[in-house]
Amino acid sequence: METLVFILIVASGNAILPIFLPWWIMVPFNLLAVMPFRISAKSAFWFGGFATGLVWLLGSFLLSSANQHILAGRITKVLGFEHMAVLFLAEFLLPFLLGGIACMTGISFKKFKQSNG
Repeated sequence: METLVFILIVASGNAILPIFLPWWIMVPFNLLAVMPFRISAKSAFWFGGFATGLVWLLGSFLLSSANQHILAGRITKVLGFEHMAVLFLAEFLLPFLLGGIACMTGISFKKFKQSNG
């Protein structure tokens, strides 16, 4: 249950905060959002990364579908990808890695603070 609450908090924060702040707000948000939870660094990486990547994938897909994927198709051609799915995979993987590493760093800070504090 705690993991589901963690995923929902990370996903909702990563969906709402970039509306008002720069896109990179997901990194400090994920770093701080993981602090109250008792999860391992490995779980924080996977679940935080998945929640962040899924939010950004959903957002990019919804924005792209609003114009029938015209811009995404052009970017796919410019980058030399075979299919548009590769572009959406990249749009999932980058936030996944950033969000996961931020959550894992937050857990590491929490453990460091507890051991030295």
